[in-house]
Amino acid sequence: MSVDSKVISNTWWNALNTLGGLLFGLITSIALARMLGPTLIGQFHYWIWLSGLLILVSSPGLGQAMTKFGAELLGKQDRQTASALFAWLLFAELALGGLVGGATLLFAWAPWASAPPSDPVALILIAITVVPGVLERLFLAAAKGTQEFRSLSQSSLIGNLFYAFCAITVASLGLGVHALLLSILARRIVTLALIGRKLPSHYTMQRAPAISLPPELSRRLLLYCRDVSLILVIDTILYERSELFFLSRYADDAQIAYYSQSFDLAMKAMSIPAIFSGVLLPAFSSLAGQGYGGGLSERFNSLHTSSYRVLALIAMPIGLGAAAITPAFVLLYGPDFLPMAPVLSILLVGNIVGALASVSATVLHSADKQSFIVRLGFVAAVLNIGLDLVLIPRYGAVGAAVANSASQLVSGVVGISYSVRRLNLTFPLRSVARIALAALSASAVAGLISSWLGGLVLAIAAGILVYPVMLRAFAALDTGDRALLRQMHAYLPKQLEPAYQSLVDFLVPRP
Repeated sequence: MSVDSKVISNTWWNALNTLGGLLFGLITSIALARMLGPTLIGQFHYWIWLSGLLILVSSPGLGQAMTKFGAELLGKQDRQTASALFAWLLFAELALGGLVGGATLLFAWAPWASAPPSDPVALILIAITVVPGVLERLFLAAAKGTQEFRSLSQSSLIGNLFYAFCAITVASLGLGVHALLLSILARRIVTLALIGRKLPSHYTMQRAPAISLPPELSRRLLLYCRDVSLILVIDTILYERSELFFLSRYADDAQIAYYSQSFDLAMKAMSIPAIFSGVLLPAFSSLAGQGYGGGLSERFNSLHTSSYRVLALIAMPIGLGAAAITPAFVLLYGPDFLPMAPVLSILLVGNIVGALASVSATVLHSADKQSFIVRLGFVAAVLNIGLDLVLIPRYGAVGAAVANSASQLVSGVVGISYSVRRLNLTFPLRSVARIALAALSASAVAGLISSWLGGLVLAIAAGILVYPVMLRAFAALDTGDRALLRQMHAYLPKQLEPAYQSLVDFLVPRP
């Protein structure tokens, strides 16, 4: 299978996983919000955030290194070294996870432990989830490295469905936050078991720990993990709801709920364009492993340009359109959650640049130039914290949303500019601008219908219908986009192929 075909195939499987997770997550989020209310939801999201933070500390770039170098080695057909790499990283994750989890347990049992809101039992449950959490990250990363997204998607979907059932059941029985945290632990164990059954077909663990990694690979691995660890620390500030730390000190649990729910929804919305961007790192790394000059070829530039257009095509209507209808959408959570409408709108628009910037980040990782991401991220993190301290005490969740979005905007624009200039690549500015105009037009229609008629479904339907018309009116796509879009029809159900091809012909008329 060619690289293009594999990227497209993996994109469809990634789409199934992402959209399924989005659906289950949205249903679960609305159900929990209605049953628990803003205060308990705020407490629950605080502990989820802390759990994610501990898992990140326990996994200093090892998961992403597994994806990158595993894909390289498997691309070279060097299964033995890939297996040794997996074994060594597995032992490292177990050791680090055990260390962080154990330290958290000691802190929870110590007489001085008090994390707002003070709840030692919740902290103990969080500590227990650390090892399963880091192993889940490593297993998912190893599965991505194989570029076999089918088994990964199936495992993740089953795990998400299992969690949705458990969480809604627990909340309906009134069992509280502790039982919800146990549901997360159960979901991680289920996902681990499902993915773990598939990995031995790619990574052979027999005698793998006894195999030494080549010195050059070890050197690259250490340098890569060093840079990625710094990036993850910075990303924790920008993309892991670090604002909850300041909200927990300057605001109440309801403000935590408004921001955390909005942040989660905005990230879920941008997970749709991430369906495509999520398969790019192993694809480019595989090209590098096969000897394509590290991916810095004309083929790389072509894929780079197409990636921006595809992501803009998806991210802009989602971010702008969803922001236009947030007042009607948040009513699904109940009247108590109406104050989160402006918070959600700000984050949705701000995340558009972050979605586009994922291409530049992938490019720099693939070219072993991730050190710039560290420097840029440090500046963005300092900016984010400074804005948090200025805005959150006065404006609460709205201030947190402005701080996060402004930081993403600055880092995204600078990152895209640097990768294009430093690696001599092409950014499709004209196409992206035209896509933005089409998305703004469709969003305006959806917003007007939502505010005048109050019909959420009708507003979404109108926006979906108007968007392709505006894309054609502004000539946002070209013949190169037509060729890429037409390739994707082979992975659709046969019944949808005629309608899909008609849509492509409408968006980009035949020359």
